Amino acid sequence: MSTAIKPTPITDANRLDALKDIIISNRKENGWKSSYELYGIRFGRGAIKTKLVCLDHAPTSGDFAPMVKKSRIAQSLEQFDIVAEFRGAWKSDDQAKVVAYEENLMAGQTERIPKSYR
Repeated sequence: MSTAIKPTPITDANRLDALKDIIISNRKENGWKSSYELYGIRFGRGAIKTKLVCLDHAPTSGDFAPMVKKSRIAQSLEQFDIVAEFRGAWKSDDQAKVVAYEENLMAGQTERIPKSYR
């Protein structure tokens, strides 16, 4: 299934740190221990409070790779505000890496802006 959503990587370190804190907290509450996990996070779209959903998980990076293709990320962004990959470190969750994406709301919008305004 094709989607018009264009995933945009989140590069702001503060936002990534906040996402990492949310994910680690949720992992501790739920006892999740997979090394690689894909999360959908909804904080808008009618959500009363921030909702974090584990979409998929895998024990190795090789098993995880097919789960985080751009098409899967784009499809997940149809339901969630942010999609985040949690890539655990074998020592502790604090050393884990978080890669996150959000919808590029400006993608495809330039066609509607007159050339004289670009």
